[in-house]
Amino acid sequence: MRKISYLFLLLPLFLLLACDNDEGTGLIIQPEKDKISVYADTVGVTSSNFFVEKISAQIDTLLLGEYYDAKFGLTKGEIIVQLAPPVDYEFPPEANNPQPDSLVLYMYYRTWFGLSNTPLEISIYELNKKTPDYSTTYYTNLDVSEFTDKSVMMGKKLITSVDQTLTDSARKRSTYVPTVRYKCTPEQTARFFNLPKEAYASEKNFCQHFKGMYITTTYGSSTVLHLSGIEMKLFYHYTYNKNGKDTVVNTSIIYPANSEVRQLNKLSHPEIETTVKLCDSVNYIKSAAGMYPRLQLPVGEMRKRIFNRIDTNKIVSINSAVLTVEAVKHSSLESALPVPDALMLIRVSQIDDFIDKNRIPGTKDTTAVLGYYNSVNGSYMFDLAYFLDKEIMTDPYNFTELENVLLVPVNVSVNSSYQIIGVKAQSKIQGVAVRSGKNSVSRMKIRFMYSGF
Repeated sequence: MRKISYLFLLLPLFLLLACDNDEGTGLIIQPEKDKISVYADTVGVTSSNFFVEKISAQIDTLLLGEYYDAKFGLTKGEIIVQLAPPVDYEFPPEANNPQPDSLVLYMYYRTWFGLSNTPLEISIYELNKKTPDYSTTYYTNLDVSEFTDKSVMMGKKLITSVDQTLTDSARKRSTYVPTVRYKCTPEQTARFFNLPKEAYASEKNFCQHFKGMYITTTYGSSTVLHLSGIEMKLFYHYTYNKNGKDTVVNTSIIYPANSEVRQLNKLSHPEIETTVKLCDSVNYIKSAAGMYPRLQLPVGEMRKRIFNRIDTNKIVSINSAVLTVEAVKHSSLESALPVPDALMLIRVSQIDDFIDKNRIPGTKDTTAVLGYYNSVNGSYMFDLAYFLDKEIMTDPYNFTELENVLLVPVNVSVNSSYQIIGVKAQSKIQGVAVRSGKNSVSRMKIRFMYSGF
């Protein structure tokens, strides 16, 4: 026990000495027949920019609007949405004389990005070609023309993200939810009211009678709404006789855009490749989709350095390995985009599975690593020790291996105990420039410590 205690007392000193030189230092722990060699080293990382065309169009928070950023160009969010009926709903009988009153579209949003008082014109079209298939995977670069030729205009609405008609106190109430309301025409109201009974047999049947809507913006490039819900309400009334008197009953039907039907987000960055000024010293991160840094982790070079110091017949352990990615501060005149809170390092070969199925590699494939933004030092740090500890010994004589990975901005969900319960590609507008592997001020690098015995 005493020997073990002494070892733990000396370890902080060993670590301090080992880490003092980036180019690699070491320390030998005796006895001679059972040496433990501890070393520290640093390797640079090769990086480049990777333009991302798409992520999954099935997004929890739908983006609607346009925003122009001086650094990254224009981002536009548009929506294709289906509505679900109240299955098996029946209107009152003709004897009660049911009559339509109005049809109103509601779009709810709790947050938004951009300017609060600049106008945004929302245009709503009916899908008149086909409706989205429930089992098909759609992406954010979807082709709207597959679903509509935009010949059936349902209406337009000019709004600002902050409702200027309400008082500050009204907007601050806990029950207040910012909402875009569009009242449809009497003709559209009558059409919904007169849908046949079989339309209410199932969601699929309903979508054959009303395929859905394409919602876009036709004016304004300073605001993007983060929609949390969409629904249509049909208001109508009927009468019934009570004690010899006619009584009017006002009621409504809700057609929500829920999990039983599709809500798809089309996201486009039409100017990103021409607007972003590429240079060797920085890489760019832009969501939703947009740009991700592509890195080559020098696993082979790390093996070479390790086995130049430690015999291959010894047990090698990677005690720590940290990839540091430093953000570059930008002027508010260059970009107003918020910095991504979290990035996920994932193999290039696995990005499609992550986008298509939201599949995150499990413990057998440990290259999915989260790094969180530290606002104090302006950097992300990724703990690669577990991955490298497995990877180094898989092919100890391969000194040329490069592991190709991407840094993907993500949204991390946690439960009440702060345990991670979900990771998805970030769908909100965020962006940052980071120092590349060629940056002369502070390059992208991995600091690692290893031991052999």
